[in-house]
Amino acid sequence: MSERITELIEGLYNQYGTLDPFALVEHAGIDLHYVPYLDNPMGQYLKLVGTPTILLSDTLEGSPERFFVLSHELHHALEHEDICSYYTLNSLSRSKMEQEANKFAAAMCLNLYIEEQEKLPETTVDLLNEYGVPLQLSEILL
Repeated sequence: MSERITELIEGLYNQYGTLDPFALVEHAGIDLHYVPYLDNPMGQYLKLVGTPTILLSDTLEGSPERFFVLSHELHHALEHEDICSYYTLNSLSRSKMEQEANKFAAAMCLNLYIEEQEKLPETTVDLLNEYGVPLQLSEILL
């Protein structure tokens, strides 16, 4: 895990006392909306009339994947605030910026699991089931 990602996660936890991306988005003053995308994107970060905004596909509402996708977009809001970005289903093969956001999201979800369960997940499938972390990413964490 990169030192920058570790610093970001520690800083968020120290400042807000949680790594729940929904609470963090609220604390950071980022608007969050579910919208009817087709198949892609699953999430998007942008500024609407100067307001930082994250849009999630309404198909994610109530699903574990919403945690991973929101964490991914939160990384863009924190690190690339002036760039419009989005998470798609095939995002594992994209740019360095997208790979960093994926690693951040996976690490956030791992730490949220520890925060909520007070233990490490036993398998990578635990992170998939709880927070929608793709197996390829959770394998680098455990």
